[in-house]
Formats: sequence, structure tokens, C-alpha cells
Amino acid sequence: MQSNFEDYLRAAEDHYLQTPEMNGFKQQVDALQDRLALYETLRDQELIIFQAIADQLNNETFSNSQSDQEKVFTHWMSLLRYSAMAMLTDQPQTLTIQLSWLKDVVGGSEFTPLHQKMSELLHLSLDAVLSQDQLALLEPFLQEANNTLVGQSSPELAMLS
Repeated sequence: MQSNFEDYLRAAEDHYLQTPEMNGFKQQVDALQDRLALYETLRDQELIIFQAIADQLNNETFSNSQSDQEKVFTHWMSLLRYSAMAMLTDQPQTLTIQLSWLKDVVGGSEFTPLHQKMSELLHLSLDAVLSQDQLALLEPFLQEANNTLVGQSSPELAMLS
């Protein structure tokens, strides 16, 4: 996103943007508006999204301690926020960097079942809150996060592609 806007701004330093450039700029602005609306929805609905997940997790039994479950839950909250910001700025490399250090923090393979369940529940919760177009905008970022933390593609997320 940033580089596309910068390209248009640099071009505008030399000349008024021509029709094709203006059309490209308008497309960038429209796409940004869609991403911003999604970001605001995620921000405003975060409590609802994660309360649904917490309610479901309470019905599940994991070998992990309550403290470990809370940490994983918190990591997935951060993960959604990181994904939302990367989606908003249209800079997937930002998410890649954040995931690289988060992967070191989240724990080993003993957490995989918990991460898989969190991934599944997050998708279900997002599906209840977001439109299909919004899910499509966010899906590539969630898929990358899922691949990093769970190490495989989630069938629920794969259905979005």
C-alpha cells in the first residue's frame, strides 16, 4: 500500500496525475477504505469475537494448564491484531516479521492441539461477525499465521480461498 501511494505522490511532483494514474490512485483509496472498515470492525468487535472463543474453550479439555491456555488465547488475540494491521497496510512482510518472533514465544508441539482449536474457533467467530468480502481480505493473513503456529493449513481457512 505505502509504496503504491508513494509512487503516485512522486509522479504528482512532476506532473498532474493523468487519467490512468488517477484511476489507479482511486482504486488504491477504495481498497484502503475497505481495509479500514474491516480493521474498525475487528477493533470494535474484538470482545465479541474472543468471548465466543473463550466460551467454547471452556467446554473443551486440553492437557495444557489453565495458565498455558490463557497464554495461547492471548497470543491469538495478538495474532489477529497483527493480521489486521498487516491487512490494513497491505504489507504482509510486517506480519511475517511479527510471526517469526511470536513463533519462538508460543511454545512447542505440546501446544499444537490448542493452537489448532484456537484457529478453528477464531474462524467460526470471525465468520459470524464479518462478511464474506471482509473474510476474503483477512484470510491470507490468517492463513499465514495459521501455517506458522499450527504448521499446516486449516480446512476452515482453506475454504475461504
